[in-house]
Amino acid sequence: MNAFVDVVRAELFKVVRKRRTYVVAGLWWGLLPIVTLIIGRVLQSNLGGSFVDEAGTVDMVVQAVASPFGLARIALVGPAYLSPTFYIIVAALFAALLIGEERGHAMWKTVLVAQPQRLAVLFGKVAVAMIVLAGLLAGALLASVLVGAIGTTFLSTTWEGPWGELVGLYAAQWAFSLAAVTFAFLMVFITRNVALGMVLVFFLPPLLEGLYAIYRTVVGFQPVNRLNVFFQTIQLRQTLEDLPRYFFTNNLYFPARSPVTELIATFGDLDGGGGSPADAIPGLLGGGVSLLHAALVMAGYTLVFGVILVWRFARHDVD
Repeated sequence: MNAFVDVVRAELFKVVRKRRTYVVAGLWWGLLPIVTLIIGRVLQSNLGGSFVDEAGTVDMVVQAVASPFGLARIALVGPAYLSPTFYIIVAALFAALLIGEERGHAMWKTVLVAQPQRLAVLFGKVAVAMIVLAGLLAGALLASVLVGAIGTTFLSTTWEGPWGELVGLYAAQWAFSLAAVTFAFLMVFITRNVALGMVLVFFLPPLLEGLYAIYRTVVGFQPVNRLNVFFQTIQLRQTLEDLPRYFFTNNLYFPARSPVTELIATFGDLDGGGGSPADAIPGLLGGGVSLLHAALVMAGYTLVFGVILVWRFARHDVD
């Protein structure tokens, strides 16, 4: 335990002195809520009282995006819709720092002489990555609330909103991100190249999922060719059709993407649109999975990535 604590202390000392930590925090804590608040102000100034503001629609949208609750929700939702997502970027950046920097500077032997317990070193580095991510998420939540509170002084916004549910989704997204962190650590370590490892972290899951989507769209799973007849024979067709429910990205970002239903419903009221948001934009909410399903899937990914990472780190020589 003392070895683990020593590693955590040393790695935290390193992380807080790196510029990337403050760049990421500045973008997430400052730029995102401030820009969103400005958008809310522009909407209220330009559209409030106009012909589109029937039944207080503009005020409703401003409340959804620029209130303290709305900004906190967007700070959770917004990063999950970038490409690559901000969550995976953060995981890759700190994996490169925590497990890639030693290899880049040929420092692994020095590190393992100072602390020969390899598992303590590995688990300490992963723990620091999760601590940093927890701090970034907590900071994003608090900064958004603060900016939203300032916005209540000149916007028609209130503090209303299901805060408990939102805080729970923040905590769930942090827990789910352990899979992203272990995946990033694994890619950076096994490739022995920080740049290549980060490229794989960013693009390998979307590439594999995209290839599946292309096959499903172009060929499908009906028994019209020999390959699909083979799948049908060994009773894999239904499994293949249900495969998106187990995709890494669909499940990883489920907590962050789940609040988007209410956001889409709010914006849909601007043009009087009807219907279910999930029906209007298929797959936007993570492929129709539940929180429990996503949690179990991400636990499985974490276990697989973690076992491979521990095996590689503990059994193989390092430079």
